[in-house]
Amino acid sequence: MVAPISIEEKDLANQHLDRSISFAMCGKIDQAIEAAQKAVEIDPDFAQAFNKLGDYYLKKGQVSHAVDAYRKSIVINPDNENSHFDLGRSLALLGNFDEALTSLNKALDLNPVHGETYCHVGQIYMEKGDMESALTNLQQALKNDEDSLMANYLFAIACQKTGRENEATQYFKKVIARYNSLAQMKSRFAEGFFYMGKCYFYLGDLANALKSLEKAVEFDTEAVDYHYSFGMLYSDADAFHALAEVQNELGNTADARENLKKAIELEPDNKKYQELKMKLGI
Repeated sequence: MVAPISIEEKDLANQHLDRSISFAMCGKIDQAIEAAQKAVEIDPDFAQAFNKLGDYYLKKGQVSHAVDAYRKSIVINPDNENSHFDLGRSLALLGNFDEALTSLNKALDLNPVHGETYCHVGQIYMEKGDMESALTNLQQALKNDEDSLMANYLFAIACQKTGRENEATQYFKKVIARYNSLAQMKSRFAEGFFYMGKCYFYLGDLANALKSLEKAVEFDTEAVDYHYSFGMLYSDADAFHALAEVQNELGNTADARENLKKAIELEPDNKKYQELKMKLGI
């Protein structure tokens, strides 16, 4: 902790935080980061501002910076569930799974009914290959919120990975129906078409997977590099990779190579792209 600041300084820091939130709501993330940085410069004990700063960094894909900001928020306020949750999901994106689980379990200690936390824990266990623990946590997420798109999507994947094909199909179709309904109300819904495309791909419906993922790429904008949807996150590179996967399965090798190259150009160190890279001889 640092020396106390004046009431006037605290008020000014709050003004900068409020301004950052307004910028973020308008999609102006760079300006949001700048305003939040001013807030914590004035008030280095401003836990909420550090948490928001982490959120903004995450939206820009600057995950390491986000982790640093969330850590600072926790040092100032160790009992803030949101900061432990945010730190955990950020560490998971960096592949620091064990540390991520520690943070997410701390968040659950503080709020045992936060379904999205169970989703991220389940996803980490899937990445670690512990499918029993993955299913247990995803079932708990569904128990807390049976309509959670993230819980339904991840549970469907876990079911498919463990040979529970009928359940997987049921939950993939539920996710598709929900996103399709939302797509009727929201124009150029890139995120919805991405996750519909992924579901169709898992179901083996390559024709609809191709149509959906082509729309996800088409509806993307330069202003957004990292897409959030109901707790789930994917990057522009992930969209190109997903499209390339479908095109490769359909035998459209030339198009698959072109889109995979776009994914690699955006994220050259992403290990998830290596298998397809080898298949396509890139």
